[in-house]
Amino acid sequence: MRNEIKSLTGLRGIVALWVTFFHFTYFKSFWIQSVIGKGYVAVDIFFVLSAFLLAVSYSGKFQHLTFFNVRTFYKKRINRIYPVYFFSIVFIILFIAKDPSWPGFLINAGLLQCFFNPNYSFNEVYWSLSTEWICYVMFPFILWAVLRYKINSWMLIVSGLFLRGVISHLPDMYFDHSPLTINRSSQYLDIVFGVNSLVRTVSSYCIGIGIAFLPEIKMKKSNFYVYGAVILFLALLYTGRGIFFIPLLSAMIIKHLYSEKESLVKKFLETKVVYFLGNISYSLYIIHYIVKKQNIVIVDSYHINNFLLIGFSIVLSYFSYLLIEKKVKIFKT
Repeated sequence: MRNEIKSLTGLRGIVALWVTFFHFTYFKSFWIQSVIGKGYVAVDIFFVLSAFLLAVSYSGKFQHLTFFNVRTFYKKRINRIYPVYFFSIVFIILFIAKDPSWPGFLINAGLLQCFFNPNYSFNEVYWSLSTEWICYVMFPFILWAVLRYKINSWMLIVSGLFLRGVISHLPDMYFDHSPLTINRSSQYLDIVFGVNSLVRTVSSYCIGIGIAFLPEIKMKKSNFYVYGAVILFLALLYTGRGIFFIPLLSAMIIKHLYSEKESLVKKFLETKVVYFLGNISYSLYIIHYIVKKQNIVIVDSYHINNFLLIGFSIVLSYFSYLLIEKKVKIFKT
C-alpha cells in the first residue's frame, strides 16, 4: 500500500462529522434533514473504507498465513482501536454510569456487545466497534481464502449486497432477551445490535474487499465517473430505500480516491480542515455521543446549543487524538 492517502483520511472526517450531526441535530427543512437524518448509513461507509484499505494493505502478506503475520495484524488493530476505546469505558464507569456491572464491563472491554442484549453497552456507538473487531478477527482468514481460491470480486460484491438485503428480515439474535432500554430504530437498515449488526458489517466488508480487487475502470474522462457517483450518492439520500446502495457507491468513490487521478472531490477531501477532521475522526466518533448523552444546555437556542456541543466534542477529540491515539500503544509492532 502507498503512504497515507489524505483524501481517504479526509473522507473519514466527513463521515464522522455526518454521524455527529445525525446524533445531535434535527432540522425541519426536508432538504437538510434528508441528508442529516441518513447519517446512520455513514457507519457503513466506515466499514467499507476499512475493508478496502485492509485488503490493499495486506493482499501481499496474507497470501500465505503465518502466525507472525496474523499476530502482528491483531496487535496493530488493537493499537488502533483499543486505547481511546478503553479510556472511554473507564470514563463512563467512573463518571457517568449509574450502576455499572461486572458483566457489562467484561462485555464492553471484550468488544462483545454484538452478541449480547444492547442494555449492556456503555455507549450506543460501541456496537460498530464490536462488529468491526469481530471482522478484524476474521479478516486474515477471509483475505487468505479470497486470494487462495481466487474468489471473484463480483461474487464478493453480490454477496455483500445479498447480506445487506436480508438483514432487515432476520429475527433478532443475541443473548439475554430482557426488555430493551435502547429504542429500536425505525430507519431502514439502521440495525445496531445483535448478530444482525455483525451481518451488516460483514456485508460492507464484502463490498469493500470486492471493490479493492476489482480491475479499475478505464475511462477517458474518469472524473465524470466519480462526479456521477457523488451526485447519485446525494440523490439517494432523498429516497427511502435508495440508501441500500450507499455502501456500493461509497466503495466506488473510495476506489477513485485511492487512485492517483485528480478530481475536485479529492482536492476537497485533502483540504486542511477536512484532513484535520479525518485525523480526529475515531476519537470524535466515540466522544461525541458521550457528550450528547449528558444533555448539556449552554444556550436556549436548540441549534446553537448543538453546534456548540459539536464544537466541544471536536476539541475533546483533538486532545484525545494527541494524548491517546498518538501516544498510547499497547503492543510494540
